[in-house]
Amino acid sequence: MRPVVLKGEKVSLAIFLKEDLSKSWEWYNDRSTIRNFFNSAYFTPPEEEEEFYGELKKNKERAPVFAVIRNDGTSVGVAGFNWINWIARWGEVFYYIAPDERGKGYGTETVELLCQYAFTHLNLRKVWAKVHEDNLPSIRVLEKNGFSLSGRFREHVWSDGRYLDELIYEKFRRDEND
Repeated sequence: MRPVVLKGEKVSLAIFLKEDLSKSWEWYNDRSTIRNFFNSAYFTPPEEEEEFYGELKKNKERAPVFAVIRNDGTSVGVAGFNWINWIARWGEVFYYIAPDERGKGYGTETVELLCQYAFTHLNLRKVWAKVHEDNLPSIRVLEKNGFSLSGRFREHVWSDGRYLDELIYEKFRRDEND
């Protein structure tokens, strides 16, 4: 059993293990995933997953990454922070759920847990995320978690033969100690 960092009702954030690499690589390179991070032409060779794991180990303070696991222990996704700015106290979140596990509320709970981790454990004051304008499920996940649209890069991404706007969503921790 792997160590769990934060436990939710459906999923938990757990320590990302080396044995998670092959599934992570498979999910990341699925066209339905990668087109929402970059563009439809992007792909990652398997060797880069080893590099990713090495960077993950070196940069766990600057960019923590977690396995998203169902409460039966099955890995269903990857989530974390692309980077954290410790001076301004913000972090960019990312998340992806295995294609065959989407639509079950795992993404919504994953983002809820990422926010809890950011605000309670990392003492961040803001988290933000980028999302393509046509990624309606991810937009719903962010909005359900209290994120607000704060910006738009018009025609910023070329994917599937067209330009897409990239939206910026953010959520602030609101408390009197901030």
